[in-house]
Amino acid sequence: MFSGDLLRHVAAGCLVVDKPQTKVPTSIWSPVGTETTQWRHLGPFPPLDDTDGPNGLKSSNHNGSTELPFLAPELQNYLLSSSGSLARYARLLRKGWIRMSFSISCNNPEQGIVRVYLLPDDVDNRRIPRSDTSLRKARLNLLGQLDFSQASWKGEIPTTRSSSPSGFGSSESSNDSQDGAGPEPSLLRLFNSLPSPNPMPEEIQDPDAREAAYDLLDSRIQGLTTTLYSYQRRSAALMLQKEAQQQQVLDPRLVKVVDQLGTPWYYDAVTGTALREPRYYDGPCGGILAEEMGLGKTLICLALILASRHIPSAIPDHLRTDKPVIRHRVGSLADMAAACITRSSVPWKTVFGCLAPDAMAYPRCVDAIRRNPGFYHIPAPTRRRETRQPSGPPPLTKVFLSHCSLVIVPANLVRQWEQEIAKHTSGLKVLVFDKKKELPPVEELVEYDIVLFSTTRFEGMWKNMGLCHGAQTLAKVHFKRCIVDEGHRLGNSAAQRRSNIQEFVDHLRITAKWVVTGTPSKGLFGVDYTVCTPESQADGQETPLGKPRAESSPDLERGDLKCIGSIAAFYLKMRPWANLSTEPGDSPADWAAYVTQPSQSDRGAGYAGCLKATLESLIIRHRLSEIGNLLPAVDEKIVYLDGSHQDRLVLNLFAMMIIFNAVQSQRTDQDYFFHPRQRKALVELVSNLRQASFFGGSFFSAAQIHKAVDTAERFLHDGKVQISSADETLLRDAIEFGRLAGQNGIKECANLFREIPLYVQNFPWQAGKAWSLDLKDGDPVCTDSRMILALQKYLQPLVDAPTSLQMLFESGRFAERGREERLKGLEDQDSTTEPATTNGQAKTLAGNTELGQDSSSPSKRRSAILGKVSSQVQETTVAAEPNGAGIAAPLAGTQLIATASAKLSYLVDQIVKHKELEQMIVFYENDNVAYYLAGVLDILQIPHLIYAKGLTPERRAQYVATFNTNPKFR
Repeated sequence: MFSGDLLRHVAAGCLVVDKPQTKVPTSIWSPVGTETTQWRHLGPFPPLDDTDGPNGLKSSNHNGSTELPFLAPELQNYLLSSSGSLARYARLLRKGWIRMSFSISCNNPEQGIVRVYLLPDDVDNRRIPRSDTSLRKARLNLLGQLDFSQASWKGEIPTTRSSSPSGFGSSESSNDSQDGAGPEPSLLRLFNSLPSPNPMPEEIQDPDAREAAYDLLDSRIQGLTTTLYSYQRRSAALMLQKEAQQQQVLDPRLVKVVDQLGTPWYYDAVTGTALREPRYYDGPCGGILAEEMGLGKTLICLALILASRHIPSAIPDHLRTDKPVIRHRVGSLADMAAACITRSSVPWKTVFGCLAPDAMAYPRCVDAIRRNPGFYHIPAPTRRRETRQPSGPPPLTKVFLSHCSLVIVPANLVRQWEQEIAKHTSGLKVLVFDKKKELPPVEELVEYDIVLFSTTRFEGMWKNMGLCHGAQTLAKVHFKRCIVDEGHRLGNSAAQRRSNIQEFVDHLRITAKWVVTGTPSKGLFGVDYTVCTPESQADGQETPLGKPRAESSPDLERGDLKCIGSIAAFYLKMRPWANLSTEPGDSPADWAAYVTQPSQSDRGAGYAGCLKATLESLIIRHRLSEIGNLLPAVDEKIVYLDGSHQDRLVLNLFAMMIIFNAVQSQRTDQDYFFHPRQRKALVELVSNLRQASFFGGSFFSAAQIHKAVDTAERFLHDGKVQISSADETLLRDAIEFGRLAGQNGIKECANLFREIPLYVQNFPWQAGKAWSLDLKDGDPVCTDSRMILALQKYLQPLVDAPTSLQMLFESGRFAERGREERLKGLEDQDSTTEPATTNGQAKTLAGNTELGQDSSSPSKRRSAILGKVSSQVQETTVAAEPNGAGIAAPLAGTQLIATASAKLSYLVDQIVKHKELEQMIVFYENDNVAYYLAGVLDILQIPHLIYAKGLTPERRAQYVATFNTNPKFR
């Protein structure tokens, strides 16, 4: 029989005590062993104070005066003494945090087993406070040493220790499988395995919100001109359900487990907290809409706004008051009724016909309501220091209720949102702020359905909060919701370093907060894991689609977790991650400790269940397997290209430089590429090598190649450093290749002009020498895009005048102009060519090897890119391509047939092939690629837009709108 006191405890687990370590005499140990079936308790202890004896025992109660059989005082003294096995936990025993009982092991008489009973933190707090930090640390240490297996509780020494309690509703064996037998699922896998939205409108208590949720599921929304797909309906309905009725969610830090007697309890393995009853929090009023790109996240948000636009924001519960409203004069019955309606947030717009165009209107009622807007007062913050000067009560801040949704989008997406609103809705009252437009008075602002801000304008208002009247106006409005499009950027916030958007949003009064993004962080993207069977996952096979399963690296996953934690804690204020140490009755939750694994962070001690529960209450997203048939099929293909002669030449030049450096530095010196002190040089080398995979002709001048080859030859000739025969062979092969590369004329021209050589066939009058890079006659002619564009511009006025063209050629002006353009190209490069340095020193390493710097000015390249398209967006028509009719014979047969880059040639061929029927998006890694491609597209007169880094937000928005609406741009 257990005493009533012990029944309040959790039968947690056991400790194993070795007799040799305790130094207990056999005369004391053996009598206990004769009663192997009898568990004897440690104690009893005197009342809870600090006046305990050396061992904290109250021996007067030992002779059976209580229900519990106690262990002999002599053995307890050995166990609890300062050198005893249980000394670290003696204070926990004396203070009543735990109870212990002892017995000799059934299968090893030289070992004893100590049962540990925990007093839950939510039991008997008045008598036994649980706030002592040192005791909490001792309890956490104790829990880390316990064996939670049933075998040890029955008195047997198990072969393996179970380090965590058994999960509720699972067997002990299944629990063991979670104790490290298999790896935790990755964040990417958890993200793509989240359950798809399953709204339950019947659970919404508010009848208006419940009806709106049903309207969303049926796609019967007043003002929505587009029929929603089923997945869009479910996502929008669940968003409305989260706004209308916050669900109670179990504290994700807690795991429901069972003790040794089968009784459930709740366990926090990070802090050692034990609870008998669950602890719940309100789920977030909002979340992250993370549907896949192209699934209509903007439309889902618009449907949510339309379905609930008749429901106004409400006064927060903690600011409600029963005090009657005192008027300066007696109001009419209509005014008093209107004030009651607005103060109670009654959805009056549907009643008085303000939304449906064919509904019966009640203008007088509407006027009365607008004369009496709903509002509440916010008390002024308490002064930190009292002043001796007499002062009246601090002024109250008046905040108006509204039907308004605040939408914040990147500046380049403002126009797209306007287009989506015009395309899919009717009747919405929208106010757009993307420039220096002034906000209207608060009485007008509350009448809008959407207030649309660009991020730059919104951030600018916060920066000038003290001087900006508009920011103060926004602070007087209680918005129904805030939607931040592409809100994954909020994940960069930290406790002491929050973004301006984050700070401003915290300053405003908002009921629900949403982040809209297809990728909540960099490493989270859509992957259909359902195509992988458990068998294929076990043996590492590829998916039926022929793709290896995607997983993210630990470093990337750690960053992703940090981003999601920042959004949850700082923007959405999600409990418990937003808990503050100053709040009574709760404890802060360390996101890094609970959700990151030990392999990802030194503080990581989390488990997948905590992260999974958080993500499920935070993110709204459909699995790809459920919506894949709604999206157009993707013809995904990897194209492998054989590099051109110049491509292979340059890549081998990089290999040559690496060989020179490795052998001559003996792979150990500080001037070795891969030495830890040369990390910056190595990063630059790899970056240049990646650029060279597109085209690297501008890397390594002839002088640099000859210098490196001469240095390697002297190294071999001098023989001062002994090298292996394999290294000597490598070095000689590299020297031979370097001599060959140094004689390549096309490579030298590409380096001199910093351009990709182009090959033109049937050059006019076979006079291409003056317009060539290498000053050679022949067909085809090797030239570049800059000179071809100059030639087109030069000949454009005479394109249909063969006589004038012939005179131009015979007079020598044609050749003279070509020589001028070639000289101009050389002069332009000479003016921007500077040796690359780091801290004033040239980046030359062992063997006089170079990193392959492209010395052309990046800023000049970028300005050239932006200049190529700065005027094209303004054009409403684009000149048609010549079809051969009316073109003089010397020009009609001229053709651009190839480039020196295999990738550029392939891209141009594909663009020309598909430009009539398809619009294309080409992603590039650096400005050189965009510069080279734009030059060829200009030659072919293919209108294009370059979405470069240097564009202003307004220009980016203009480019997106132009690409979506103007069919001329392909």
